[in-house]
Amino acid sequence: MTQPGTTRAAGAFSLAAGFIHAVAAGTHVEHKIAALSMATLAAGQCASGLALLTSRSEAWRRALIVINLSAIAGWLTTRTVGIGFIEGFDSAESIQTADTLCALLAILAVIAITPRVDLSRVGLTGTIAPIVAAILAVPAVYATANHQHDHGAAEWPRPYFPSIGIDIADVPGVSVEQEKRARQLVIDTQRDLVRWTDHNVAVAEGWRSIGDEATGYEHFVNFQYFDDGNLLDSTKPESIVYKVYGDKKILVSAMYMAEGEPELDAAELTDFAGPLFQWHVHTDLCWTIRNGRPAVAGVTNENGSCPPGSIAGLVKKPMVHVWIVPHPCGPFAAVEGVAEGQAAVDDSERVDICGSHNH
Repeated sequence: MTQPGTTRAAGAFSLAAGFIHAVAAGTHVEHKIAALSMATLAAGQCASGLALLTSRSEAWRRALIVINLSAIAGWLTTRTVGIGFIEGFDSAESIQTADTLCALLAILAVIAITPRVDLSRVGLTGTIAPIVAAILAVPAVYATANHQHDHGAAEWPRPYFPSIGIDIADVPGVSVEQEKRARQLVIDTQRDLVRWTDHNVAVAEGWRSIGDEATGYEHFVNFQYFDDGNLLDSTKPESIVYKVYGDKKILVSAMYMAEGEPELDAAELTDFAGPLFQWHVHTDLCWTIRNGRPAVAGVTNENGSCPPGSIAGLVKKPMVHVWIVPHPCGPFAAVEGVAEGQAAVDDSERVDICGSHNH
C-alpha cells in the first residue's frame, strides 16, 4: 500500500511530465499525429497527477502507472528505432535535455506510486517532491524551445511561438552571424513594435493605411522611412501590419522594406539572414489615389492589367515580414494569399509561405 506522501509525490512528478508534453505538443504542430499523441499523454499525465495530489484513489493510481509507463515506452522507442506509423516519430531521434527530463519525471512518478516504496528515505517527501518536479520541469520547458528534431532539424520554416522561443537554429546554409542577426531582429521587433499596438498612435506618427483591410490584414506605411538609410530598423519600420477583426485591429508584424529597389537576390539583402529570409515584391498590386493617398485597388488580371483608374508597380521595393505573434510558418512569414507577393524563386521553394510545406 502506498503512503500518502509518495502518492502526492507521484502526482507531482506526473503533472510536471504532462506539462512538458503539453508544451512539446505545440512545437510539433507540423506533424499532427505526433502532436496529438503528446497532447494525449499530457492530458493523461496531468489528470492522474492532479487527482493523486488530493486523493489515494486506486483507479487513478493505476491510470498514472499506465499512462507514465506508456510515456516511458514511447520515449525509449523514439530514441532507438522510431515509430514508423507516426509521421514525425518515424525515425530515431537523439537524446536531448527536454525529452530526457520528461522521461525522468515519468520514471519517478512510477517509482513513487509503486507499493512499499518510501521516497522519504531519499528526501522526496510529499512536500519536497513538487519542488523537485518544478526544478526539473523548468529547464525541460526551456529546452523544448530549442529542441532539435533529427527528422526535421533542417526543415525551414518552422512554427513560431514567441512565448516559447525563437526556433531558427541549425538551418542549412545559415551562418552563425546570420542566425544571430535574424534572432536579434525578431527580439528588437517584439520590443519596439508594441509602441503602435493602438493603430491610432501609428496614424498620429505618420503611418497611413493602404486600404487592404478587406484581405483580413491591413498594412500601414510610413513614407518618411522609405529610403532613409536604415535597413531593418525596428524603431523605424517602413510598414506595420494589423490583423483586422471587424472594427478591431490587432498588431501582428512589421514589414520591412529595402533601401531603393535592389534585385531580390542582391547580396545586401540575402547576406543579412541567408535562407531564413525570403524577400518578396508586390508587382501585381494595382494602386490608386484615395482621399489624397495611395491605396490598393486590387491586383492585375491574367493579362497583367489593372482596374480602370489604377496602375501597377507603384511600390517595387523588396520586403520581408517579422511577426510578433505566433505563426505556423515562422517569424519571417509572408501574408499568404493575394498578399504573399512574388519572390526570386518558385512558390514551391519559398520559405516564407506555408502552403507548400504542409504546415
